[in-house]
Amino acid sequence: MPIYIVRGISLAKFEMPPGEGALKEVFFMKRRYCFFNVDGLLNKSSEWNEPFVLNKALAELFAIFLLKYNLIPVIASSWRFGFEGAGNEKNAPYIKELEEIFRRYGLVIYDKTPFLKGRPRNKEIERFLYFNRANNYIVIDGDREEYEKINDHVIFIDPKTGFTPKAAKIAGKLITKLDRKMAG
Repeated sequence: MPIYIVRGISLAKFEMPPGEGALKEVFFMKRRYCFFNVDGLLNKSSEWNEPFVLNKALAELFAIFLLKYNLIPVIASSWRFGFEGAGNEKNAPYIKELEEIFRRYGLVIYDKTPFLKGRPRNKEIERFLYFNRANNYIVIDGDREEYEKINDHVIFIDPKTGFTPKAAKIAGKLITKLDRKMAG
């Protein structure tokens, strides 16, 4: 099997459907959302000495993961305040940087969770799911303290390492488990 090397991280090659139209069709076919927190996922806690730092290798690995599982990315962290919409010129520079990485893989940031002042992140995700009539989703985060209640759709990763191939494997297993559960 061919292997991609993304800035020193070895990844199995994932086949992409031919053509952009086909990619969009597959991308939205299952409407499976992936809510993600950038800090601790697409960067490491050791990189938090400056705000809004993106680790490109982790972001590329995450983009490949999103593609492999046909996930629709939704920002569920403080980075969402810089997101005005997919490809919007008013997006903050750090969002534009993330969008550029995603674009290389045919991905777009679909949306962001609403901000509910004083409420935990799981409530913001629940609100998004309610208004989008969705129940097929996964949450990947590095901060347990942002959750009042944790369900079987959530996985936590180590913010010291960010989104690693090991984290991708664990998240993939959770998606498979959730797919089996939904299939009955």
